[in-house]
Amino acid sequence: MHYLFVLGARDPEMTIIEDLVRKAGHEVAHAMAGERRVHAGNAYAAERAAARPDRHRGPVVWVECALADGGVPRGLVVDHHREDDPGFRMPPERFWEGASLGQVCTLLGIEPTRELRLAAAADHCLNAAYLGRCPGIAPEEMRAWRLASRAAWQKLSPEVLARRIETGIAQVRSLERLRVGGFEFADAMGREIPEVPEASAILGIAVMYSRVEPRSGRTKIGALNGTPEMLEAWMDFARDVLGLADVYGSPIRGYAGGYLREGPRAG
Repeated sequence: MHYLFVLGARDPEMTIIEDLVRKAGHEVAHAMAGERRVHAGNAYAAERAAARPDRHRGPVVWVECALADGGVPRGLVVDHHREDDPGFRMPPERFWEGASLGQVCTLLGIEPTRELRLAAAADHCLNAAYLGRCPGIAPEEMRAWRLASRAAWQKLSPEVLARRIETGIAQVRSLERLRVGGFEFADAMGREIPEVPEASAILGIAVMYSRVEPRSGRTKIGALNGTPEMLEAWMDFARDVLGLADVYGSPIRGYAGGYLREGPRAG
């Protein structure tokens, strides 16, 4: 069976997937927006694939992306971001089935190495992995692997990245707490905290944060690293109290977010 894999936004997991697919002898096409590869904000509204999926004779596998016009059906889907994705509801105990990387390896008959399992657990449910909830993944092993792999990805020395993470850990510990739906979130709103997702995951402290997304200019408010119950409560709060638009999330994976609505334009 010869597959064409249409790949979404570039990130560490997607880079591993692309390397595995090419080494297995299958074809790769990137989802595109204009002349550029899609990013996380537009991966499900791609204008085209770099190769024509409708002209490929074998099966086409859509990895964390879709065309905006829906003109090409997504027959085989590898994903864990949206409710109808095969990995969306997979708990930490089944992280290999949940992660897109694990799904690709299963499809191609690739045996999981130690590094592949670490990468899959980190991508699917990092907070749970740090809490020891991913079978066979030791928290201290995850932390060492994350430090080395993320330093290489960011082209930093591990020592520099380690200092940033420790600074983030200290700042997250000191944050005031917000009550949302009966649960506590550390209040990182409007604050520039280095490595806040990593720091809060290591600590097991849920955070609520805000940031302006550089590509779209939209202000996102989000929550990370809480339990499923915490994230479900936060999503209700985001819709009903904050009035955020485009609220999304995967409570079982520990994240949620939404966007401030645009106010009336002057003139």
